[in-house]
Amino acid sequence: MKRILTLLLVLFIWNPLILRAQHVTVINDTVCDTEDYGVLRTNIQSLLTSAYVTDSLTYNFDTNFTNANDVLQGGVPLAIDDEFSDAIDIGFTFYFFGEPYTQLVVGSNGDIIFEPSLAGQYDSWPLYSYQLIPNIELPYYANGISYGSIMGAYHDIHAGRRIQGLSEMKYELRGTAPNRKFIITYYEMPQFSCTDLLTSQQIVLNESDYSIEVHMRHKPVCSNWNNGLATLGIQNADASCGYYPGDGTTAGSVLVNRNTSVWTIDSLVNPEAWIFKPANTIGNLSITWYDSNRNPVPGAHADSLVVATNGDLGPYTCEVTFYDCHGNNITEYAEGEVVVVPTPVLNLGEPVQKRCSNETITLDATPENIDSFQNVTLNYQWSKDGSVITGATSPQLEVTEPGVYSVVVSSGNCSSEAEVTIENYQNSACIIPEVITPGDDGKNDALVLDYLNEKEGISKIQIFNRWGSEVYSKTDGYTDEWHGQNKNGNDLPAATYFYVIELKDGKTKKGMIHIIR
Repeated sequence: MKRILTLLLVLFIWNPLILRAQHVTVINDTVCDTEDYGVLRTNIQSLLTSAYVTDSLTYNFDTNFTNANDVLQGGVPLAIDDEFSDAIDIGFTFYFFGEPYTQLVVGSNGDIIFEPSLAGQYDSWPLYSYQLIPNIELPYYANGISYGSIMGAYHDIHAGRRIQGLSEMKYELRGTAPNRKFIITYYEMPQFSCTDLLTSQQIVLNESDYSIEVHMRHKPVCSNWNNGLATLGIQNADASCGYYPGDGTTAGSVLVNRNTSVWTIDSLVNPEAWIFKPANTIGNLSITWYDSNRNPVPGAHADSLVVATNGDLGPYTCEVTFYDCHGNNITEYAEGEVVVVPTPVLNLGEPVQKRCSNETITLDATPENIDSFQNVTLNYQWSKDGSVITGATSPQLEVTEPGVYSVVVSSGNCSSEAEVTIENYQNSACIIPEVITPGDDGKNDALVLDYLNEKEGISKIQIFNRWGSEVYSKTDGYTDEWHGQNKNGNDLPAATYFYVIELKDGKTKKGMIHIIR
């Protein structure tokens, strides 16, 4: 049953003030201090679709539904009269009259509404000759709210009388980004009160340029219902603007009127196709950028501006002149700036470090420029031999085994990575020898203290004979230079000697060592 329409007599004249929204914005760019430049961008997509032009198009109704999806309501194919479908994902962001959309609902009466909250609600069917595009009641109006819509064509279709095995309501996403197409198809759908009259029409949303195609295969006239009226076109959310074939500006179609009226289309005689294209293009938009001193940036007339990070970071002003949907030439301004943030500077010490088998090494990834990150959270992630160490998210890491250790320290999108290789000394190298056997066999020939010099730092070593006389000494960085010789380089006799090792931290190590020849 059709819903009963109640006509309300309004005793006052409502003259709504339609406020024009600001279209131009500039997207700030945050870059790392290691980058040479940032990029400011305007939202060119919304500007392009602030107005449209209508034109005829080569007819191409695609009847291949192999990969198409059923238009659903409540999870089942929509087969109820005068209802909207479930919300449908478009598959890409589609700009329509300056607004971005990712979802829509399909009306059973040939209309597409960019408002997912209408899913499952009533899709109005009545048309009156005075309801011409643009009109706030076309095709959806309730509680003082209307929404952006595509009518292609909008008339009373009876989804509840679909013909089994023939009638279809389908949608499909085709192609690859950025040239995808979202296709909505009404195929052989019966009209209300004239269920033997079948409508076939197809609506295509183009990702590449945000244009809208309508391909009309069949649209017969049911003259005994709703006066046979139908309308084809697009309308913005507040019904202040709309476009239709024959609107007086449509190329080659000034004698064709597809606004609310009586008209028929037969694929055997006169199939039709129309396209609604954004009127503004990058070529006809006037764009000028101004620096922070309000001076024009030479040559800056594109929808993006490259800003060197070692120069003026802004705020920059973007001035854009474009056409709105009323044909007015509008100039708007917006500001944006490049924000430079620091990158962590890391130093894990020597690229190769050694440890004794029972020793723990503490690696510290605290950035050298930590003062640049006041009130900023730094994220740490350690890895060993290319694999992430679970839970190792602190600035310090205690290492108890050899391997290649790396750390990534990040703040937002700015990150640094450092790496260190940890090796083990041979077990015998981690103690001070008690015996050396100078000779030519390459085994135990010298007093090897490389681990001690690397770990503690040797400032001086002295060797004494049993009478307390110094026979050898070396300052600053001893490793393995003493192989049983005296100060003159001559071999000392086999005997017991004593050593005193002074470390750079002020500590001293003493002991005895035997020369065996």
